[in-house]
Amino acid sequence: MNDITTVFCCQDNMDSIFTGIYDAWASRLGHSHVRLQLAAHYNYELFTKTVEVQPNPEKTEKVIRSIRTKISSEAWSMVYRAVLSQYESKADDIYRFLILGFHYGSCVTKMLTEPAVQRIHELNRFVGNEAHFFREFLRFDSMEQNILFARIRPKSNVLTLLTPHFADRISGENFLILDVGRNLASIHPANQPWYLTALTREEAEALLSRKPDQYRDLWKTFYDTIAIEERKNPRLQRNMMPLRYREFMPEI
Repeated sequence: MNDITTVFCCQDNMDSIFTGIYDAWASRLGHSHVRLQLAAHYNYELFTKTVEVQPNPEKTEKVIRSIRTKISSEAWSMVYRAVLSQYESKADDIYRFLILGFHYGSCVTKMLTEPAVQRIHELNRFVGNEAHFFREFLRFDSMEQNILFARIRPKSNVLTLLTPHFADRISGENFLILDVGRNLASIHPANQPWYLTALTREEAEALLSRKPDQYRDLWKTFYDTIAIEERKNPRLQRNMMPLRYREFMPEI
């Protein structure tokens, strides 16, 4: 019986993952006998016990508070970005990192020889880089009632990292950024705090079916005007502007 692994199956969101971490720790089964797994990617295994995690905001808050006070704000920032990543193993990766963090404290973020710490740095770097690219490549259209609208299809859930940048840069504008792959939108009313909202499939499709506006033509004209035919370098362009970021760039 001691060889049985208990798998805590979480949904792909912060509440579920942090509740799973809390429940796994509180189970006192031993860290080597528990594992966290995203439910969408889990295949049932022999000699394992499966526990379906029920999200609990109070447990989530306790985990967040413990990371901030017992490890560091830097560790919390890294864990937060790791939660936003698209990797299937992220829930267990975070759990293994926190085992070390609660033991060693704030210095854990510098323990790069530890595989768990390396992994969190890797997730943190990927999510940060993707958010940075979308700050550069996001394009707004104009909608009715003076609303700016942009679409993205990121691998990671970067809306909470991306939106504050534009909320600061264009604080006086009404804008909406739609994550097409997740049907998730960030909405910023002019001169007010922004918020996230989940859209139905029909609502997302209605936004995507909008006709192009004059801003797209301006982008194309600008792109064609500054281009120098003799200096075109497709390989360098792909390096600086990867193909997967171009889906909603009107000038391409």
